[in-house]
Amino acid sequence: MSSWRQSTKKQYEPYLQRWNTFCCKREIDPIHTSVDKALEFLTELYQTGLRYSAINTARSALSSIIQIPQDIQFGTHPLVVRFMKGVFENRPSLPKYVETWDVDQVLSYLRQLSPVKSLSLKDLTLKLVTLIAILSGQRLQTIHLLNLKSMIIGKSSYKFVIDTVLKTSKVGVHNSVLELSSFPPDRRLCVVFVLREYLLRTKPLRNGETQLLLSYIKPFNPVSKDTLARWIKAVLSKAGIDVTKFSAHSTRSAATSAAKLRGVPLEVIMNKAGWRRPTTFAKFYNKPIQRENNFAKGLLLPYASKCGNK
Repeated sequence: MSSWRQSTKKQYEPYLQRWNTFCCKREIDPIHTSVDKALEFLTELYQTGLRYSAINTARSALSSIIQIPQDIQFGTHPLVVRFMKGVFENRPSLPKYVETWDVDQVLSYLRQLSPVKSLSLKDLTLKLVTLIAILSGQRLQTIHLLNLKSMIIGKSSYKFVIDTVLKTSKVGVHNSVLELSSFPPDRRLCVVFVLREYLLRTKPLRNGETQLLLSYIKPFNPVSKDTLARWIKAVLSKAGIDVTKFSAHSTRSAATSAAKLRGVPLEVIMNKAGWRRPTTFAKFYNKPIQRENNFAKGLLLPYASKCGNK
């Protein structure tokens, strides 16, 4: 259990608690038990109306603690595999989205929030957070971790070193740097320009606080991931996106889908988003690639010809 991440513990805990209650009522050992008893527990969960995804999490939780004869892992036991296949057939876990929203719609709205020097701290903050989410392709977990202590200021970019384990981190693999590059053709969509204004505006409010993103109301405390999610959803809503359908996390899907459509090399997208699974592009079109930071530029390309620096 010491190898579990906090997110894993949070997922497993409710099912392990229910498993312990199940075992106590039947006076059985929760560790050394039979496949039949554990399947009875999963069946009970199914009967409460849970879908495949939730029951599969419960299966993983049990598989991590119970020991069954013949040294077979519970989760891969033939009876368990067959049971889970039946659950999937009856209550499948389907993708949350079958389509994504148009990045241009949100970028057009953010472009209207100008000039940045005239924006309220609230609008400046929401514009910055949403631009970072779209142009980095990163999870809110990563954006929440951005810190001035690990900020490297370049001539036309800001880099943030991430020294905390992320959801996409694996042994030997860690997306350790988030880079934000300038977009000279239109400062209204230049995340570096917006970030500079934000740093200038928040400097007297920090009182030693180094987390990048602060509340825009007194006492200007560091904000949580949930707050970032609410901010992004507020921007999406004002831009005309259906937030009853799309969550804040959908920025990751929308941004990477748009980048691919606009010709950003797939390998760049994979690296930017922190994904490591091989792709057809990487296998069959694996020519030398210039590893420049063109992820954000690819997204902003349609705006390069539109004049207006404010």
